[in-house]
Amino acid sequence: MLNIVLDNLETANVWSVPKIRPNQNYIIRRFPTFFCCADISIHNSVDNLDSFIYPVLMLEPYIQARALIEYYSLFGFWAYVPDNVIQGLREKRGWIIIDLYGEPISQNDFRNILTSLSDSSDYPNDRILINTVVTQFADYKRVFNFPSFLEMGCYVNHIQSSPSPCPCNPHNRRDLIYPHKRFLLLNNRIDYHAANLLAKYASEYADSFLDSSSSVRGEKSLRLPQALYATDFNIVPEAYVNFDVIDYPFITEKTFRNIKYKKPFIVMGQPNTLSSFHKLGYRTFSPLIDESYDTIGDTNKRFKKLLFEIDRLRKMSKAEFANLLQQCQPIVEHNYNNLIRRMKQTNTWLEGLKKV
Repeated sequence: MLNIVLDNLETANVWSVPKIRPNQNYIIRRFPTFFCCADISIHNSVDNLDSFIYPVLMLEPYIQARALIEYYSLFGFWAYVPDNVIQGLREKRGWIIIDLYGEPISQNDFRNILTSLSDSSDYPNDRILINTVVTQFADYKRVFNFPSFLEMGCYVNHIQSSPSPCPCNPHNRRDLIYPHKRFLLLNNRIDYHAANLLAKYASEYADSFLDSSSSVRGEKSLRLPQALYATDFNIVPEAYVNFDVIDYPFITEKTFRNIKYKKPFIVMGQPNTLSSFHKLGYRTFSPLIDESYDTIGDTNKRFKKLLFEIDRLRKMSKAEFANLLQQCQPIVEHNYNNLIRRMKQTNTWLEGLKKV
């Protein structure tokens, strides 16, 4: 049993979600997704607890990183942590786990956070653990890379008593049926140049693509998972393709949703996106797919090579494509099993914290 401490049982710790306007689509969470698979008990104080975890969600690191870097200031991180929690941490009874789970953080901000938290003279910074989706960051001490919302959100439909619906919830418009197509292209919220070119290509071969950038039965936004069920192969335009925002691969739910639904896919991401994916124990589809595009630094050249491979798949005969899908099956099964394995590893890690 894991003792989870929440200041207010209705909100998240430290960075509570502000009031949401009625027209905003915002997923309100109280604690990291990975707790949903653990045996937990929720408390609003650490009093009388031999062990506890005080979870903190870090959705917008560009803003929230400042509070951790200047943790000792009037508006710093520790100003929002209750005194009883701080005392429990000093007594080595518990841990803070900061789940950096939603948006990317710059390497410079991340290094500054770690440098700042290396000093435990005034506050128990040595009892702070960070979980991140970025494989490179997990090389640091007390930084981990266990699956959270982006990776397992489509596997877990809810994590709290009043959950927001997962976009891949099978009960989301169950009556909606799309025509079968060979490829799926979900890019209605992606507006960089390469994604626009993908959309243009998909529109030219509409017989092969279920494409969210064009109107499908009067709908601009495709519903999931129905669109996944109606297609065989997912073309994934990732959220961050150029190095103008972050300088490392950042993998989102756009890629990870294929794991639960056991779909083969091609990813248009940053250079070395696939190698980062492999570090998590997942496999991709080489040599069935020529994935050499993933190592090309120039975005335009990387996209052209990827598009050449998509075009090769599109031109396959029905028999050839069916054979390809059959050969992909062991890989998608491995990926599904790897997700389950990683979730079990997370539970082992969380339980082990009670002894440290």
